[in-house]
Amino acid sequence: MNITSLQHPAIKHLVKLRHNRDYREEHGSAVIEGNKMVAEVCQHIAPKSLFVLDQSLIPSGLKSGPIVTVSEEVLTKITGTPSPEGIVAEVPMPAQASLQGKKRLIALDGVSDPGNLGTLLRTALALGFEGAFLFHDCCDPCNDKALRAAKGATFRLPIRNGSWEELTAFADQGGLSLYAADLNGIPASEARFPQSLILVLGSEAHGLSLSAREGCQKITIPQHGAVDSLNVAVAGGILMYVMAYEKR
Repeated sequence: MNITSLQHPAIKHLVKLRHNRDYREEHGSAVIEGNKMVAEVCQHIAPKSLFVLDQSLIPSGLKSGPIVTVSEEVLTKITGTPSPEGIVAEVPMPAQASLQGKKRLIALDGVSDPGNLGTLLRTALALGFEGAFLFHDCCDPCNDKALRAAKGATFRLPIRNGSWEELTAFADQGGLSLYAADLNGIPASEARFPQSLILVLGSEAHGLSLSAREGCQKITIPQHGAVDSLNVAVAGGILMYVMAYEKR
């Protein structure tokens, strides 16, 4: 099949998936782009469809639904990027994970920037964290910018959405200690972290919610000079590294 029209229903569907969270959830689909991401994600998840500039770009051994050849203009419209890599896949959105039995998690409290959210998911996966709990006011992890930043981690790291009350009940049931990044906390380098824990990271603009500030042991990263705070993805990465590798 070949599509050259920007107004084709299949192209409108993909664009709407990229733009609209409710539409993604209704269809249970997300759009991923790029040779490396498609090859990595689709090793484990069969894509619903592929859209390519040339069929030679399809990763070897990949099993897919319909394969559609499109023009560069159409692919640019699908991806919203000026220089798309040449391949796009519609894939099933990851299912909500239970997180039962997981011993090291991150929880994101109102993280609204998709680049930060995606970077945190990628870093958590790289540093051996076993899952992510996202409060309902977080950015959608299947937002196109979040997916690009996560580099496939969205489909490999178990993710669950929920409320503060659900998180604390889960922590109590599993014996996980709650820590939160806060400027007024104790230096992370002075803490001794248990094996089972949850790191809570607050929003870029407003920091932690009141519930998180009151319900967690607060830790901080000492800073020098005129800098009064760090980007949440940077801070989260530093704290996850300390938690993963600090001697206990």
